[in-house]
Amino acid sequence: MIKNWISNISFSSIISNAIRFILIIEFINAIQHDRTLAIAFSTIAFIATFIPKILNNFGLRTGIETQVVILMIIYGSLFLGEVQRFLPEVWWWDVLLRGVAAIALSFVGLTLILTLEKEELLDASPFMIVLLSFSVSFSLGALWEVGEFLLDKIFGFTIQALGTGSTSQDLFIGAVASIIVSVGGFIYTKYTGRNLLSSSITKWMQSNPKLFRSRKYLEFSSEKINGIIASGESHKLEFKSSLRTNLHTNSIDKSIEFAALKTIVAYLNTNGGTLIVGVSDSGEILGLEKDAFPTNDKLKLHLNNLIKEHIGTQFMSFIQYELFPLNDKHILKIDCLPSTKRVFLKDGKEEEFYIRHGPSSIKLIGNSLIDYISNRFK
Repeated sequence: MIKNWISNISFSSIISNAIRFILIIEFINAIQHDRTLAIAFSTIAFIATFIPKILNNFGLRTGIETQVVILMIIYGSLFLGEVQRFLPEVWWWDVLLRGVAAIALSFVGLTLILTLEKEELLDASPFMIVLLSFSVSFSLGALWEVGEFLLDKIFGFTIQALGTGSTSQDLFIGAVASIIVSVGGFIYTKYTGRNLLSSSITKWMQSNPKLFRSRKYLEFSSEKINGIIASGESHKLEFKSSLRTNLHTNSIDKSIEFAALKTIVAYLNTNGGTLIVGVSDSGEILGLEKDAFPTNDKLKLHLNNLIKEHIGTQFMSFIQYELFPLNDKHILKIDCLPSTKRVFLKDGKEEEFYIRHGPSSIKLIGNSLIDYISNRFK
């Protein structure tokens, strides 16, 4: 029982709870010393730790890394600044904190633009990509300053007065950081082949296509999917006729759901791949109408719940799915990235491990399972 409890604890939950504990201690300390600003920011930061979970419930997935970075900036700006009175004693501390925050925001801007290019939502020259990256990065920094200004005006805080208290200097630091990251990051990523992008932001953008893609683009993507289906099944592509309905009996069948989940788990445990639901083994477009969901959103919510229950919430960031119109029907495309941690398919108290072998998903047990996990997840 203890082993099962420990295995269910994710790294992200440990980090989140540790941050919450620290914030609660700081909140109590702030009340004891009557520090209004510290009380307010401790409360805001504590609420912020629940944002990823809230967004997950609406199908918007975020990574723990983004949450940690934001809270670190808040901690540095607040607790090492106003609360601990560190800024008045060390003149360069404000410049350092502003620089780190500006660099973090600049990487967000760079990731957004390069991911748009990677997803073929942006077709521009290197100069325009760098310019757009700089513009987005600098705008994020400016919005940060606006946020500080509003907090000062509305609640009577003195955030902008910390350190030098110069907004123009903060904007200058943001501009320098944006230029360095936009130019240097683009050159490094494009000409060395190495990845500087934030995996959390990239996965979030890929997981939420409607936030970045127009309806026209999604329809155009359907034409691409037609080409993918025409290529036939392979080790990284599989078709399923339905998500939950047995087409022979026309009734809901749990084994049909598990067949799709097995493929997803196998992709996660191997090299990733794509599952297309609503297509027969021969490539015929069947659609998802026989699954009898009231709306497309209900279908996606059902799939989301299946993944949470039988695979695990911690693996949601490796799975992206979207519905596409095709021949007056809808098909479901599920893209799976390789997981960094072993993934088991859960059915009550039972857990099964699958990998991809050729065009099939196979179950591993015993020594084969131990050897595979030892080699794949070092």
